[in-house]
Amino acid sequence: MYFEEIEIGKVYKSPVTKPITGTEIDLIAQMSGMDLPGFLNADFAKSKGFRDRVTPGVYVMASMFGLMAKHGFLADAVWVAATDISFKAPVHPGDRLSAEVEVLSKKEKKRGGPVTYKWRVQNQEGTLISEGVNT
Repeated sequence: MYFEEIEIGKVYKSPVTKPITGTEIDLIAQMSGMDLPGFLNADFAKSKGFRDRVTPGVYVMASMFGLMAKHGFLADAVWVAATDISFKAPVHPGDRLSAEVEVLSKKEKKRGGPVTYKWRVQNQEGTLISEGVNT
């Protein structure tokens, strides 16, 4: 999707959902150094009140980028800023994520320009998982 095609106020939704697997959680937690028991051990996570181990929040955000890239929205973008990021609910192995972005503003420069958008990630039940504002 080209800069000129992006409309202020429009909501773009991911065309597919993304399943979260235990293997992904293992890899992200271990590769990033976040090899904490809440991410890697189901019994530990359950002892803290979760139904299963939890996906690191940064991976939820990365999944949003991937989902929107499949839509074409962020396929040629460079992420330069983020604000107001919040994580509302946990993501467990077997959950399926969808994403949407609402374009708040765009500023044309020589070749394209910054686009500011509010993003949201939901699970298969429509529960808001995470949201934020990126440029």
